[in-house]
Amino acid sequence: MKFGFFLFLFFQITFVYSQENHGFCTSEIPSDAWEDAFQTLIANRETSRSTTTAYQIPVIFHIIHGGENVGTFPNIEAQQMNSQILVLNQDYTGTGLNINNYPTNAFVNWAINQAIPSGNLDNLGRIKIANSEIQFCLAQVNAAGVALAEPGIERINYIERGWQNPNVFATNQTLRDFIDDVVKPQTIWDATKYLNIWVTDKSASLNARGFATPPPFSGLAGIPVSATTSLNDGVWCYAMSVGSYLIYPSGIYVNTDVSGRLLTHEIGHYLGLRHIWGDGNCFTDYCIDTPSQADPSAGNPTYPQGVGSCSAPSNAPDGEMFMNFMDYTSNPSMYMFTTDQVTRMQTAMANSPQRNQLGTHGICSSLALADQTMATIKLYPNPTSDTIVVDDQENRIDSIEIYTLLGQKIATTTHKIISLQSAPTGIYLLKLYFNNNTTQVVKIIKK
Repeated sequence: MKFGFFLFLFFQITFVYSQENHGFCTSEIPSDAWEDAFQTLIANRETSRSTTTAYQIPVIFHIIHGGENVGTFPNIEAQQMNSQILVLNQDYTGTGLNINNYPTNAFVNWAINQAIPSGNLDNLGRIKIANSEIQFCLAQVNAAGVALAEPGIERINYIERGWQNPNVFATNQTLRDFIDDVVKPQTIWDATKYLNIWVTDKSASLNARGFATPPPFSGLAGIPVSATTSLNDGVWCYAMSVGSYLIYPSGIYVNTDVSGRLLTHEIGHYLGLRHIWGDGNCFTDYCIDTPSQADPSAGNPTYPQGVGSCSAPSNAPDGEMFMNFMDYTSNPSMYMFTTDQVTRMQTAMANSPQRNQLGTHGICSSLALADQTMATIKLYPNPTSDTIVVDDQENRIDSIEIYTLLGQKIATTTHKIISLQSAPTGIYLLKLYFNNNTTQVVKIIKK
């Protein structure tokens, strides 16, 4: 949307759904001062012509339960968490569920009318489904460096903590106050190392299903203090809205529409994104490549939707981008971020003091616990779109294993020229086995 609209700090729209889409997001609207500071950082990034950087974010799910056995709601199974990580890694690289539903003429004429830069468009002239270069993994170790019995999961009994059951709170605000003021401060892991996600039950009468904290910039000179602190940073979500029924149908979900997009949306807020309608009628989300939108969408719209719903600037002739992750359509109907949204996320990752250290502590994969060697091995080109060469002129390497960030082994080879042509875009780990019985783990990026 074009800039130029005044965004009221405490404006909030209440919107009720008939389906599980994102449910209702109760993330707070950042202040104008916060956005002004963010815009300065974005402008600095564009001036310096910064390139997109690959990141990997360790995730810890704090599952709050009342003593139920694992697999009994709300003490949901690890497989449901695993399915969520798979969804995030697909969605944040532009390879997720239903991207092939993107219309062949989507926003082509609007992009021409608005003179959208060519770098924001695909080869059909559409607004591009962008790759954020951000990946997620289940944390393998806790803050003390001890390996987790269940990667990425901490199970917390609220009865043993002396807390109330989260499902007793009668309003969205009282539930949020409980999560922010009681649960988070007592359970948060270092927010500079982990993305903390709290998973709980809630009252059936509440429409809230998720909220997130925006990236704080208080550690930077001239940046105003935000409401995000080291004691509340992260995401809350309703336990029945996490994970993907399509990937793990044995989980416990609101309904079969649940495809993991609640957390795709909320983590978007965590990385600095706004709702696509700007939290007001035809307000701005500060991205020039998202058409103006009058209200949040719902259900499963058809393209084009809402043509002419906004006039300054106009979204004609192609209407609203209901398939954007920062809208409220149902899970199957959303499948994209735009280039400008990626710029916001990349800016947050590079500049926020509680984002710019994520993924730098070696806690993302169990492979980080493997024996290391001081040998220096060169790999090139890295990133690569096709093959990668392991430069081993002294023939010290006996074999190589290739892993995803989830620790899943996908190949073993003795070849030093490795083809990644058919591998999905993302971050991979090579575990090198040397003939002196040592190992080394190196990161490679498939673009």
